[in-house]
Formats: sequence, C-alpha cells, structure tokens
Amino acid sequence: MRPKIALTSSYIEEKAVLNEGYYLAVEKAGGIPFITPPLEEVTLQEILEFVDGVLITGGPDVDPLLFGEDPVKELGEVSPARDKAEIFLVKEAFNRGLPVMGICRGIQVINVALGGSLYQDLPSQLKGSIKHSQSAPRWYATHTVKVQKGTILFEIFNSEEVKVNSFHHQAIKNISPNLKAVAYAPDGVVEAVEAVSQDKFILGLQWHPEGMWQKDPVQLKPFERFIEEIKRRKGR
Repeated sequence: MRPKIALTSSYIEEKAVLNEGYYLAVEKAGGIPFITPPLEEVTLQEILEFVDGVLITGGPDVDPLLFGEDPVKELGEVSPARDKAEIFLVKEAFNRGLPVMGICRGIQVINVALGGSLYQDLPSQLKGSIKHSQSAPRWYATHTVKVQKGTILFEIFNSEEVKVNSFHHQAIKNISPNLKAVAYAPDGVVEAVEAVSQDKFILGLQWHPEGMWQKDPVQLKPFERFIEEIKRRKGR
C-alpha cells in the first residue's frame, strides 16, 4: 500500500477546508492523503498510529502566546483549535520518528512546536525585508531562495537557487535547536528547515509548492522526496 499521509486542514467558521493543491500533490507524489481537522489529542494519537507521515499545511497566523510573546497590532487571524492540534501532531510525530513536512504556516508551527519563535510581522519587525506577501497569482514565483549545499533540499532541487512564490508575513525568528536552516530569502528570512538529527526527517518550506507544481513540475519534488523518505524508512 502507498504511504498514508495526514494533511492538516484549515478550520474556518466551523468548517474544515483544504486547498486541493496539497492533496493532489501528495497523490501525484505516490501517497494517499487523509485530511485531518483539529481533533482531540486522543483521536490524533490514533491517527498517528495509522498514518506514515504528517504534512502541516498553510493557514492563519500562529498565536504568539505559544512562543512567549504578546501579540503585536499587525498580527492577523489566529486559530486556537488548529494551533493546539498541529503542535500536538508535530511533537508526537517527532517523538515517534514519523516524517514531517510543513508548508508556509507549517514550517512555522514545526519551529514553535520544537521550541523556536517567530517574527509576528516581517514588515514591521525586520528592517529591509522584501515583499513576502505577493500580489501575483499563486503559481507565479516572485523571489528566489538560496539553498545550502549538502542538504536534503539541495538534493531535491540540485541547485543553489530556487524561484518561489510567497504568501506570509510571519517567519522563523529564533530557530528550534532540533532544526537547521537550509535556505534563505535575499533578506535573510529562513525559507526552509530540516532536522538536525539524521534519525529524523523534517522538511519545512516557507513557500507554497502545492500552488506551483501543476505549472512548474519541479515544485512537486519536495513531495516526492517526502514520500520516498517514508518508503525508505519503512523498508518498502
């Protein structure tokens, strides 16, 4: 059977929703997607016993109280139920050794769950930051990221430079001790992370490859590597 992936969903006005790009990318890459809304921890634990990997998707801002800060006035909408569920999923998956992928909000949740912090609002908190919330279509790349050699991400793209889209105003500030930054935007913002330990597989991306891969197939490669890593670890 193909690897089973839990994809977290947004929780908006008592509805669990997810852009199709996520689950279609997982399917195209060789996995079976299971959309996972914010649920009780006991239920999430059982889900983690069933799936082979976890994908934390994009969405609203992460509550700064979770990394010890009061909210700035520029903070956007937060989702307490989603924050709670996703942070639990990341911690549990990390402890169980399940591969984890995170996209946009997902990279931020992973960092916070593992002890890091965020910029609540890049335009007001990081001098000289570029525009990270583009007005162009979702599939269109609006800036580049510099990829570090000797990383999984470099293996994925086989390039030191990748063109990406950008739809965020929060970003990693202090990185978790369990993570390492492997790609940066021109202004120094962390654009990708991996696990420090080789025993863990974590791939966090600040951009939205699920919004690009249907027009730019190279952006499917992170999903393919995620699925390949699950298969390798399970000995399939």
